[in-house]
Amino acid sequence: MKMLEYANHIIQTIERAGGEAYIVGGAVRDMLLKRSPGDYDLATSLLPQDVMKLFPVVVPTGLDHGTVTVVIDHLPFEVTTFRSESTYSDRRRPDEVTLGVSLEEDLTRRDFTINAMALKPTGLVDLFGGQHDLAAKIVRTVGRAEERFDEDALRMIRAFRFMSQLEFSLDRQTEQAILVKKQHLSSVAMERVAVEFEKILLGPGRATALQAMIRTGIPEYLPHLDPLILERLIEMPLNGVSTDDVWTLVVVAGMRPETLRAWKRSKKQQTRAKTLAPLVKEETLSDWQRYCLSDEELLRLNEMTGRHHQDRSTLPIRQLKDLTVNGRDMMTLGLQKQAIKEALAHLEQQVVVHRLANQRETLLREVMMWKKQHGTGSSMR
Repeated sequence: MKMLEYANHIIQTIERAGGEAYIVGGAVRDMLLKRSPGDYDLATSLLPQDVMKLFPVVVPTGLDHGTVTVVIDHLPFEVTTFRSESTYSDRRRPDEVTLGVSLEEDLTRRDFTINAMALKPTGLVDLFGGQHDLAAKIVRTVGRAEERFDEDALRMIRAFRFMSQLEFSLDRQTEQAILVKKQHLSSVAMERVAVEFEKILLGPGRATALQAMIRTGIPEYLPHLDPLILERLIEMPLNGVSTDDVWTLVVVAGMRPETLRAWKRSKKQQTRAKTLAPLVKEETLSDWQRYCLSDEELLRLNEMTGRHHQDRSTLPIRQLKDLTVNGRDMMTLGLQKQAIKEALAHLEQQVVVHRLANQRETLLREVMMWKKQHGTGSSMR
């Protein structure tokens, strides 16, 4: 409640200065749905320089677009001047932004009716039937869907995201416009698409949203994605999955790990998917499989699958340096560079799978036998 109180304080401060101000966007939607908003964005009739005079701590975060961030008690609140936007040549950003328009013009430029309401302590402004669509559980664009998607093609993916997160259905005319405009997704930065896709996969209404994506032919315009992968994702339980781990299940569903580069996913996400995907369907893990995972990876695998693979504390060793011999011992025995690495790797595996005890004398004897077979310079000849 503290954030709402601060948001209302901002509104009242602006009104005392002769301006208008409202909470807008997702926060209004969430409050009407009895959900707790993650943040509160505000819109005002005042220009940024006038807002900056009213509060002790204000950061000029986006003056070109009329946005400043008011900070109260270390909590940030974006405050944006009512604005209208011109054509979108790149189908992402407006070519020109006009500040100082009416609230109605400001709300008209927003994406969906459920996100185009404005609220202040004295009441709600709902010009496009947002409350009706919330009650009916429908995702519908503000005005003509074709125009909204021409302005920002990512809105098509956002439509599926709200379907998934809110468990809503898609307005028929909005779906028809996606069928017509979907090719424009090729002009959208893949990082933006990937973030929305993660949210689609992690939402409770995932199945309905993915079915709509298949129905509208969206996979054709997303890299290395096909309807079969989405159908498999519909069937998968995605309990306990984070945004880092959800790509593991995309790989399990049929996408090759290396293609995650085309989605601009982080190195961590790519590595996690490559490591964990082969293990997701394993009922039990061998000691060696558990050893090759980090503690965090094993924890995430358990959360993702609902299984209870033993943690790594039961292993004879948890890392190479836990061996009772090391590279200096190998050199003393006459081994060289590559042979040292290979001999240690051999000991590591033998100890982990319980073929050898992690005792210094035992391991040194094993190295001498290994040396007779492979030589001092190795490459396993």
